[in-house]
Amino acid sequence: MSELKEIYLRRGFVAQDYIDISSEIFVEINNYFKIVDCNLNFCKLYNLPRTQIFGSEITDVINEPDKIKFLDIIRRIQRRKFKDGLIKIELVDYKKRVSVYAMKYNPVVDDNNVIRGVFLKFSNFVKRTEDSEVNTLFLSIYNSLTNLYTIYATDTKLRINHVNSSLTNILGYTKEEMLTKEIIEFLVKNKKTEDNIKKLFLSLDNNGKFAGEVLYKAKNGEEIPIYLAVSSLIHNGKVIGSLGIGRDMRDEKKLEAENQAFALKLQSHSKLAEFGMMLQGVAHNMNTPLTGIKSRAQLEHAKLAKFKKMINEKYGHEEDLGKVTDSISKFLSMIDQSVSKLAKIIKNMMAKSRDQQSLVKEGLNLANVMEQELEFIMSNQFFKHKVEKVIKIQSDLPLVYGLYSDFSQSFVNIIKNAIDSMYDTPEKVLTVKLYQHEDNIVVKIKDTGKGIPKEVGDKIFQPFFTTKPKIGQSVGEEPTGTGIGLDSVISLLKPYKAKISYESEVGKGTQFTIIIPISVNKNK
Repeated sequence: MSELKEIYLRRGFVAQDYIDISSEIFVEINNYFKIVDCNLNFCKLYNLPRTQIFGSEITDVINEPDKIKFLDIIRRIQRRKFKDGLIKIELVDYKKRVSVYAMKYNPVVDDNNVIRGVFLKFSNFVKRTEDSEVNTLFLSIYNSLTNLYTIYATDTKLRINHVNSSLTNILGYTKEEMLTKEIIEFLVKNKKTEDNIKKLFLSLDNNGKFAGEVLYKAKNGEEIPIYLAVSSLIHNGKVIGSLGIGRDMRDEKKLEAENQAFALKLQSHSKLAEFGMMLQGVAHNMNTPLTGIKSRAQLEHAKLAKFKKMINEKYGHEEDLGKVTDSISKFLSMIDQSVSKLAKIIKNMMAKSRDQQSLVKEGLNLANVMEQELEFIMSNQFFKHKVEKVIKIQSDLPLVYGLYSDFSQSFVNIIKNAIDSMYDTPEKVLTVKLYQHEDNIVVKIKDTGKGIPKEVGDKIFQPFFTTKPKIGQSVGEEPTGTGIGLDSVISLLKPYKAKISYESEVGKGTQFTIIIPISVNKNK
């Protein structure tokens, strides 16, 4: 290798590059592409001794797709039409394994400056990180997420060292304004979000990951809800920072609000329909005492006319006068009782109307709420006359702090479903129990209706799901439904941490149970 080493030294290469133990490959070829000399690393491509390689063509170890490029480069060198530089070439060993190398070349000239061959140096070609398969896959994923998800990366001190365009566009900051600042500077910090932010960093410290909803604070002051997933970045077993990928939830929140508004609107329509039904019942109930007043008044009027005639005939008999007097007294008493009934009905109707519309939380005795609702449901003539009622209500319940309408509407929705389920069943019994058990108020509403089939049991609390015919599709006086009754019960009682469950058997009936915790609903 002394001759090879001498020529390389003459060409400006470092001596240590050419020893046989070098990890690089060195080979000298003549103008006919024949191998003249090489180092031991090149011999490994052939798996042959050096002496058996001499005279072989260099193209034997050049991968087929690169042969034309390689031959063209050598011919350019021979014509002195070459530039210094590195060329990527694929070599093939005796097992047909392909490896990528960076090839450096220099012409071999004699004393007359005539090119006699070419010296080649092959170095292991290390792909740049951005060209690696893993990184290419990462970049593809990253680029596909750019417009859909916000992405940031931080160092171990939570200082931002990377943000994508989606995050800067949402927040209204430039990339330069965000880099080197702590990520917490861009999170909304108040009483509502404080716990979640603490949870974020504690979870990241303890588990290396976090997933939950946070609020980003935009440059214009807007609070933007983001579902954020954060994971620790680990390199060689060491945490070097964190990566956060977020999903903008503004459209989702807007849709939720619209759905809730729509559900509330339907609920309001349902309430109006119920109130209209109640008014019809109230009118019917009021009509009974009014009819009595009218009939009695007509009768007494006839008697008074007769009495007047008797007076004209010199007062008539004293006995008849007494009977007329008693009759007038009973008439007045009946008027008083009937008017009292009307006053009570009107008073209850006014109270319900007032309580139902109240948006102010107050201490409520749920026994009173239930009793009042049952009183008004009596306006439903089917319930009043055809359903047997078993009512067991504990009156001395502790107060629960909340909105009257949340509880009254929930009770009514379940009771109304119970009544409807008994529309055409042979036995019609509604059982309502309300009592305190330890730190809970328990409400049980049981019917002897059709029951809930198991195949739809997991759907009954879904909005707009109903087993009743829709409005306009019922036959005769068959009850109709909108599918928002039980869903609204869940929504209305959710703020009170209430638990709602049911037991049902087809053909025998259903029992709903509501458990309302007392201590968490005290007036604080």
